[in-house]
Amino acid sequence: MSGLTSGAVEEWMDSHKESMQEIFLKKADTVLINKWLLVHGYSAVCDGVTHSTKRGSLTGGNSNPSSPRDLRCGDGFFENAHQRSNSKKYLRQDFAKSKKKNIFRTYEPTSSPELTTEGRRSSLKDMRMFRSLPQNSVNILSLLIQSKVRLPRYPSKDIDMKRDLRQINERDFFLEIVKDISNDLDLRSLTNKIKSNISVLVDGDAGSVFVLEGKGSNRPVLVSKLFDIHSGTSIFPSTSGQSSIKVAWGKGIIGHVAAQGDTVNILDASMDPRYNDEVDRITGYVTESIICMPIRNSDNEIVGVAQVVNKTGSCEGFSEDDEKMLTTYLTFCGIAIHNAQIFEAYSKEYERNKALLEVIHDLFEEQTSVENVIHKIMQRAQSLLKCERCSVLLRDGTSETNFNQVFDLGYPVKNGKSSNYKNVFSTCDPKTHPANRPRNVPSIICTSPENSSDMKFGNKIAEHVLITGETINISDAEHDGRFEHEVDKCGNISMRSILCKPIRNRDSQTIGVAQVMNKSDGLAFDEHDDQLFEAFTIFCGLGINNCVLYEETAILLSKQAVTLETLSYHAGVSATDVVRLKGQKVPEAPVWNLDNHRFNDFSLTKDEMLVAAIRMFEDLGFIRKFKIDIEVLCRWLLTVRKNYRNVSYHNWRHAFNVCQTMFASLKRSGVKRHLEDRETLALVVGCLCHDLDHRGTNNAFQQKSGSALAHLYGTSGTMEHHHFNHAVTILNSEGNNIFANFTSEEYSGTINLLKESILATDLSLHIQLRNKFFAMVDSGQNTWDDRESKETLRSILMTSCDIASITKPWQIQRKAADLVMAEFFDQGDKEKHQLNIQPQACMDRERQDELPKLQMGWIDGICLPLYTALSKMDAYFEPLKDGVLANRGYWEKMDADKLAKDIVRETGV
Repeated sequence: MSGLTSGAVEEWMDSHKESMQEIFLKKADTVLINKWLLVHGYSAVCDGVTHSTKRGSLTGGNSNPSSPRDLRCGDGFFENAHQRSNSKKYLRQDFAKSKKKNIFRTYEPTSSPELTTEGRRSSLKDMRMFRSLPQNSVNILSLLIQSKVRLPRYPSKDIDMKRDLRQINERDFFLEIVKDISNDLDLRSLTNKIKSNISVLVDGDAGSVFVLEGKGSNRPVLVSKLFDIHSGTSIFPSTSGQSSIKVAWGKGIIGHVAAQGDTVNILDASMDPRYNDEVDRITGYVTESIICMPIRNSDNEIVGVAQVVNKTGSCEGFSEDDEKMLTTYLTFCGIAIHNAQIFEAYSKEYERNKALLEVIHDLFEEQTSVENVIHKIMQRAQSLLKCERCSVLLRDGTSETNFNQVFDLGYPVKNGKSSNYKNVFSTCDPKTHPANRPRNVPSIICTSPENSSDMKFGNKIAEHVLITGETINISDAEHDGRFEHEVDKCGNISMRSILCKPIRNRDSQTIGVAQVMNKSDGLAFDEHDDQLFEAFTIFCGLGINNCVLYEETAILLSKQAVTLETLSYHAGVSATDVVRLKGQKVPEAPVWNLDNHRFNDFSLTKDEMLVAAIRMFEDLGFIRKFKIDIEVLCRWLLTVRKNYRNVSYHNWRHAFNVCQTMFASLKRSGVKRHLEDRETLALVVGCLCHDLDHRGTNNAFQQKSGSALAHLYGTSGTMEHHHFNHAVTILNSEGNNIFANFTSEEYSGTINLLKESILATDLSLHIQLRNKFFAMVDSGQNTWDDRESKETLRSILMTSCDIASITKPWQIQRKAADLVMAEFFDQGDKEKHQLNIQPQACMDRERQDELPKLQMGWIDGICLPLYTALSKMDAYFEPLKDGVLANRGYWEKMDADKLAKDIVRETGV
């Protein structure tokens, strides 16, 4: 074997890897392991080894300064050789733990000169990631949190190197330990560095660092992020399952220093009344000298406490120089801890905001079930607030203090669902029993009052919040009189802290209560928890409100469907009527004088008008060109007629008369050559539908009375929009679509033309448009082929047909005027008696003797200018203008006769 070369040995090891690993496990010590870890880019298992011990630390009182001690920086235990040897068993455990830690933590470059190229490349990569962040960005912390990037840490030397550096150059050593903590934003890592550095700084055997938590609350505590405590104080373990220790505020030496801000430097801890040897009894460690100081931030606020125990190499304890050096160093530590706390708080705030956005997403995603909405919000609240239980209690609408529905989410949450989530009623109502509930309502467990007590956590507290609307935050339920202790026994959970808030609806009425109980870290709910939970209760109220609105909307839609079905039945026509109309003989247009402007508006019966309408569709070629089924046309005409109300003037007869005027104009004048077939179809259909469902009142009345139509359609063209929508409703009714053979594009275009035609009958729009038309006519325009000119022409035609009764012979015009005035007077009566307002003169029954003057004003202001312009455009309209002038003469004579009678009555002559 002596002749073997190193190459041969290496070759043999490569071919016998299992044997090589066994040799390594048998022979390797911690020094060798640390070297291996450093070469491969990992941190060492220990910060230092082979330190001398204090008396009694090894054998319960016998001094043995030569015995080695193993300091494990990762866990913070001081263990003696008696308790833990450097055996193969523990070496394997150390190696496994170290490897596991390094796999899951952010890579930290070491100061070892043997750092591999791969390690350097990883370090440089991390540096480049950080440098790529935008400079002077206000969102740099958000970027750090979201991208998981961490500030590059100053490479920390191991504890032996620090001790050597301190011996060589104390100034460089101090600069080294300041750099060591300068940009570490992880509190756990930072406090571990500070713990090691202060031990070296003042030659202490062990160090501890406690950070203040719960600042501003009535129960602040000091927390050690690592279980490395060697302090003389009472301690209580964390309930969060993490390896941290909490020290009560003002208790023991550490609590005293935090509360008073004093420095405590004692030679013999056992002689100090504030000292407690509980930890020493647990670990077998004996504490003698202690130096304990507060850590302050830049605002001189205490953010933690640092403690070093057992001065090495001296029986005098810690000196004044030690105090000065420690005070100076802790100034830098305070700034570093403050920065780390800010980063930690910002990280939490980032996660909170992210959770709130997820809650908002949940609200929009789920709006059909109150139970599902509350369950999702409770899950988010429990997860973010880190509490053991969350409950929502909804108010009974018939009671001021009772809850009729309770949702409870217990701990822990698995796979997004709580293993013991419950939804119960506090009383067993037969209506809510699963067997009696509708199929579309979520199943709810029904329990009697005596066996639902485990759901009534802090019932008195919840009732108080429900009644007062106040927030209750209890940090110690055991000693709070409002908490029911029997509930603690029934709920299988020991109550420590409770945060209870009201849930309000959109009208700010309290509709329930939300509770979170027992923070998993054992602390009370602080101000940030209160604000966050306030947001959750708001979202809970919004979620419940959205579900209620959804349910109300669903009910309204169902009612609407039923109403439309009912209206469709009653507003529709029977098959018998359709067959009868279809079988009618249709006379030629001249028989009834349909193509003449002097047509008698009152010459046809209601049924004859239906037949005449069929004739107009035939003569204009609509049935042939658009392949309109005659049965569909008959049904549509019957349905349109049925949907006109029995009012004095704006009824089916008026609609037919307007259509007849349009038919005559298209047949006799030259305007048809300017229009396409679908345009003329839209005009004729528009005439028949332009006053559908007219109520005998105008647009102004709808606004004055605040009618449903006014709310639905607004202030402009209220009735005209309603007429159009009603026309579309009829077309969409089964068997009434006379446009059924149109393509999708043709149908859409025709509907738009129909809408323009009906809306054009609004006189306010006519007044806006007519000056443009007058100017076009006066300019001698002969072509109306462009889109804008066509729109203007169609609108003018609709108005001219709508008011065409003013052009008819006097007997017809006088009768139509009387019908119009009857309708106006009815509206005036409603305005007087229902709205308590004075109607306009034309609608005031008491001023009906002014009718001739009002009619002349109507003719001069609207009618005569319109028909004069039309006569200039086409000679066909000249007789219509003449008819207007003739009728004006009759009204003028009536006004003169009235004036003469008034003079006779007044003068008696």
